[in-house]
Amino acid sequence: MNNGALLALACILMLITVPSCVHTPEPIIPQPKDTTKLDTIDKRPCHVDSVYYAKDIQPLFNEFCMGSGCHNLPNPADNLNLSSYSSALASGKIKPYNSVNSKVYQSLVEIDPLKRMPPSGNLPIEKIALIKKWIDQGAKDLWCDEMKTPCDTANVLYSTTIKPIFTLHCVGCHGYSGGVSLATYPGVKAVVNNGKLWNSVNHLSGLSKAMPNSTTKLSACNLRQLKIWIDAGAPNN
Repeated sequence: MNNGALLALACILMLITVPSCVHTPEPIIPQPKDTTKLDTIDKRPCHVDSVYYAKDIQPLFNEFCMGSGCHNLPNPADNLNLSSYSSALASGKIKPYNSVNSKVYQSLVEIDPLKRMPPSGNLPIEKIALIKKWIDQGAKDLWCDEMKTPCDTANVLYSTTIKPIFTLHCVGCHGYSGGVSLATYPGVKAVVNNGKLWNSVNHLSGLSKAMPNSTTKLSACNLRQLKIWIDAGAPNN
């Protein structure tokens, strides 16, 4: 067999014995979609035997204790500022696990009408009992979400939805003067525009100071309503 025939035979054998290189593309794995919804933000169930500061206690302080010249800034009466959890505890007039020796509770059950609080009249018995229970449970800053009624996300207006949120949770500290003011629309719009409001209420670490405070967050419903209003351009409606 001549050289040409041998070379041809060698090529044929190589084609038979050496498998061809076929590129098989890697399968495309679909990425999961982000299914997070605003109505599932950080929900925390409420337990019937626990007293929650943001849900149960702060609204009482706001309604009965924080009128003009009372227990709020800029000059809280008796050095007792009840506009936030941290300021209330810092006063020393609330003794965790000891309502009997807590001045805040003592003033509610004081026999002398001139010393009893609030000055406008006796607090309802069930509300006094709630404050007593909260103190005796340790005066803790517990928080939860409780939807007694469906969350209204269809009629979110500044006047009827957003402003009441700030009045209840924010104006005690961020009132009508100084730094950040959340008592008026221009003050609110300013912190919406610079992004600080949304970062703060969502406790986005390192971006803004957590609000209402580092351990208390707005309810999932309030966060949904704020997001809807902000995405709509934060109108003064």
